Amino acid sequence: MTLLVLMYHRAQTDRFGNDAAMLDAHFAYLRRHYACILPGEPLDPQRLNVCLTFDDAYYDFFAVAYPLLSKHGLCAVLAVSPGLIIERVEAVEGTRLALSSYDAYAYPERGGLCTWTELRQLALDPRIAFAAHGRTHVRLDNYRADLSREIADAKTVLQERLCREVNSFVYPFGGFNAETQVWARKFYRHVFRIGQASNRGWQAPLLYRVVADGMSTPESLFTPARLLRYRCNALWNRARGV
Repeated sequence: MTLLVLMYHRAQTDRFGNDAAMLDAHFAYLRRHYACILPGEPLDPQRLNVCLTFDDAYYDFFAVAYPLLSKHGLCAVLAVSPGLIIERVEAVEGTRLALSSYDAYAYPERGGLCTWTELRQLALDPRIAFAAHGRTHVRLDNYRADLSREIADAKTVLQERLCREVNSFVYPFGGFNAETQVWARKFYRHVFRIGQASNRGWQAPLLYRVVADGMSTPESLFTPARLLRYRCNALWNRARGV
């Protein structure tokens, strides 16, 4: 096993997140033991490589997770749905951080997601890479989904607004099918799904991610039993062609 891609959402106490203290200790553990890399970067052959991916661009990534990543010298991928991002909000930090995941998506004007102003600030840091997460974060395995808009246009908007190349795509809700994969591979070098499995490198048409939300301890994702399970899942998924 050479590459493990971790999937996070919120930087707060939540079943879809981890609070600041947990992330701080977890990032310190990663820094001590593993090579943290961005999509496409060379793998360290001497140790396990980890790629950190944060979905949805919640405001708590900007206010909580990003400062902790900087503290520990780590890099990460932020998956953004540009159709939900607005230029700026009036709400104060405490109000924004208190918003639920549902409210962040249902009422973008309340500031539960990062603004374009904040994303542009993040884009100045080469340790932060951006991935498209669908233009409007709809399931793409639904026959009603406009794949041109959700996959191709999302890349165009992000690149124009952030002045950064976007070569990664993260499937919203993990949903995909053969048609979506043709579209995604046409526009992106790296395409991510959920799979609770490890990867042999960046060359796979679909990269598996391991859920890192709700960790019980800073190192709980890396016990020998967990690492063995990721490796077995990868072998099983490849055997089934998924």
